[in-house]
Amino acid sequence: MCTTGCGFDPRWPQRGPPAVPDDGAEVALRIDGAVRPNYFQRWRGGRIVEVAFDDDGDGKPDERIDRLGDRPDWPLCVLVLDGVPFTVVSAMWKEGRFRLFPQPSRLITVFPAMTDLAMSRMFETEPCTAPEALYFDSARNRMIGGHKAYLGGANAPWLGPLSYHAPQTIGARAYLDPQAVFDEEMRETLRLFRQTKRGEATAYSIGTAGLGTRGGRPAMRLYLQTVERLFERLVYEKRGRVRLALLADHGHDLLPCRRVGFRDALGRAGLRLTNAIGGPRDVVIPAYGLVTYAAVFTQRPAEAAAALLADPAVELAAYREGQAVIVRARDAEAAIERREGGYTYTARRGDPLRLWPILARMRSSGHGVGPDGSLEDAGLFEATATHDFPDALHRLWHCFDGLMQKPPDLILSLNEGYCHGSWLFEIGVGRVASTHGSLARESSTTFLLSDAGPLPKALRVDEVMRVLRAGRGGARAAVSTNRGLNAPGS
Repeated sequence: MCTTGCGFDPRWPQRGPPAVPDDGAEVALRIDGAVRPNYFQRWRGGRIVEVAFDDDGDGKPDERIDRLGDRPDWPLCVLVLDGVPFTVVSAMWKEGRFRLFPQPSRLITVFPAMTDLAMSRMFETEPCTAPEALYFDSARNRMIGGHKAYLGGANAPWLGPLSYHAPQTIGARAYLDPQAVFDEEMRETLRLFRQTKRGEATAYSIGTAGLGTRGGRPAMRLYLQTVERLFERLVYEKRGRVRLALLADHGHDLLPCRRVGFRDALGRAGLRLTNAIGGPRDVVIPAYGLVTYAAVFTQRPAEAAAALLADPAVELAAYREGQAVIVRARDAEAAIERREGGYTYTARRGDPLRLWPILARMRSSGHGVGPDGSLEDAGLFEATATHDFPDALHRLWHCFDGLMQKPPDLILSLNEGYCHGSWLFEIGVGRVASTHGSLARESSTTFLLSDAGPLPKALRVDEVMRVLRAGRGGARAAVSTNRGLNAPGS
């Protein structure tokens, strides 16, 4: 496999992580073979706040563009990558990269942390049918979809609003030859952004999914450096008059994993893994990609949860029970209920989500607790955005209520080092260096970089486009103000 950077070249100087210049410093660059400096970047607060251009070849700026002010007439160019954990981008920013932007915001995705579900929320389309293109239809009692459905975009209503995405027929090639796919996507993305004179352009890259899955953190850092150069090139070509946003749909766990099946665990409990449900002992678990969650269909979710939690691969299990969502670990169980202003989390046994210390602090301070004792949604999000299971009550609830048209009867979040899915995918990809899907922090937390107005320090994936659009015209981001902001000059 060719490593990132040996294909697409946005014609921008390759460099190691730079030392961040002092406030007020101006960095002079020679672009496109210029003999004297012809492009200048002024730094303040750890980022590039002004760009300047030499038009007459004397090595001195002739035009300066302030990149901090309100510029609603500038186009907004948004690039969404498939599968990047917050920790990778945050580390690169601290090293001195991506300094066209303020520091990255945490972006909390849906659960399960899957592309179709996350992108449908991001672009506010109709819900996906299921987490993946292959799913079990309880009403028809059979498996539906698969590779043909994937190629046809049957589970991807979010494709419609995008300005550019590679054809769905690219399919397996995004994992078998991800470098070539990524290179083509970046060429088309740069072409689209160059042509965008006003309004909004949105592009998506699936090639990054294959690169990250096969190459892990090193591959992610390399393709992110290519993306950084693409944005630098774009700002230069557009004479600074462009607004930018870079983000991903979900995180990645950055760990190799072993594919597991659950036939033995179910069998020990007297349950049967099958492809259709003929009675209370039958269990269906679709296997499509290689991911760190599993969707389970059964007439007895509580019994199946107990059986599957005995498997070392399973960390958490959740299912609907009346008006509650039950979440269980091997030795703990709690009930989540939705109230008008937020959620309740009632322990039946232990603390499966490890939330009690956080909730005790909220209750003792009175911050984020409603009159009926429920946990207010905004305060709960703020308190749990960096938790082991970020925003878990909200994400678990919506997994069974509105995120998809055909939710499972039971859903599993797997432990580190384990994944579930198709043996054919495993043969095609080979060793999996990193994947996603679980409720855990690395899989659940990705990033948002943007110079289109101030950003909250953390936000949900369904807030992204509203926040970017609100920020373009100088309006303050339409999110709870108690989350804190990464301001344009910070």
